[in-house]
Amino acid sequence: MRPKRKLLTNPLKSMKFRISGIYLITESRPDLLQRVRTALQNGVRIVQYRGKGDFEEDLLILACKLRALCREYQVLFIVNDDPALALACKADGVHLGQSDGSVARARDILGGAALVGVSTHSVCEAVEAQHQGADYIGFGCLFPTLSKRDTVSASLEELRRVRAAVTLPIVAIGGIHLGNAALAIRAGADAVAVISAVMQADDCAAAVRDLSKACQGESSESL
Repeated sequence: MRPKRKLLTNPLKSMKFRISGIYLITESRPDLLQRVRTALQNGVRIVQYRGKGDFEEDLLILACKLRALCREYQVLFIVNDDPALALACKADGVHLGQSDGSVARARDILGGAALVGVSTHSVCEAVEAQHQGADYIGFGCLFPTLSKRDTVSASLEELRRVRAAVTLPIVAIGGIHLGNAALAIRAGADAVAVISAVMQADDCAAAVRDLSKACQGESSESL
């Protein structure tokens, strides 16, 4: 009899509505763990481990350390692209690109309690992700970015149309920084995904605090 997989200890089917504020996507750097800790201390709500530049033998080690940090601060920990790694490190879920397999396949690996996010770039992709049973979607690339290559451009107007078309939490992504984060929230995003705005900031703590204030201000005005 196939063993029942248990990925999570938290009731994440209710926690998915906590997808708001600052969603930090990591990048490889020597001070990764300390920088993520600082970000968590100053208001990051979700961390996604994106180990594109890490050695393969280090992926699970780093993922487990990041998951432990997120547990310490009681925030969600997501693994980028790789359901098997998410399972191995007991992450809260996985984030899938359009070519990373289906939501159903990820759930088959992780179990029904896991969060599954999907990257989208259009209303059609957003609606399809909701139809497949995703828990949230990423939408972008909203602004120019150097963090990722081969991005698909999207606009704030398209984000507004996506907001009208789906009920899932939306994470805006692509070139998000202090100068435009509020625009994404105003257009309908529940959270903003940041990479370089935090991971490369001279003052990581201040960067997170300022981004959080900008997003909270827009969220309060929309109530």
